[in-house]
This record gives sequence, structure tokens and C-alpha cells, in this order.
Amino acid sequence: MSSGNRSDLFGRIIGMLGFLVGVCLLVFVFTRAFALFGMKPADALGITFTGDPKRDPSITLVGLQFGWLLVRITLLFVMALAGSFISQRGINLYFSAIQGTPVTLLHKPSETPQVK
Repeated sequence: MSSGNRSDLFGRIIGMLGFLVGVCLLVFVFTRAFALFGMKPADALGITFTGDPKRDPSITLVGLQFGWLLVRITLLFVMALAGSFISQRGINLYFSAIQGTPVTLLHKPSETPQVK
């Protein structure tokens, strides 16, 4: 096995691992988003309403918790982008590593057809 083939194999393995890490990040983000969007609003905000105006949270606390909820949604969006970029780079590295090996998908004619 020559060193060229060894580096190609190493590049393919690293590329596939990068792709799988990106896919795992995406699966994690989607499960977290599904759990977050499936919650009741009071649970997502982390507050409880009792019906008693003296014990219920103030509008300031509700606004603060809503701000944190928006931050969590934004972080999920950023993590989804990061997982997508990581998996894209991994698959690009994988296909760059196998670029040296000849792969024939379509049959190319050896001669050009002549028009009569």
C-alpha cells in the first residue's frame, strides 16, 4: 500500500467521521427542538400560574423568561446551522479523498461519432 492510498484512506475515514458527527448534532438539535416545541407554554417559560394575583409571576418575570426562551430557540437555530456545516465539510472531505480513485458512472465513447 503506497502512502498516497494511505492518506486517501485516512481522509475518507476522517471525512466520514466528520459527516457522522454533524448528523449526530442535527439529530440532537431536532430532538431538543421537538421537546421544546411540544411543551406547554408555562413549562417552556419555566413559570407556574396559580390563579392568585398575589402569587402569580409578575409581567417582568414573564418577559424575562420569554426572552430566555427566544435565546434558546436562537441557540437551537445556530446549533442546527453548525451541525449542517460540519456534516457538509465532512462529506466534502470524504469525496475529496476519493477523488483520486477512478470511478466511472457513465460510459464515455472512445471515439467521437461522425456525421455522414
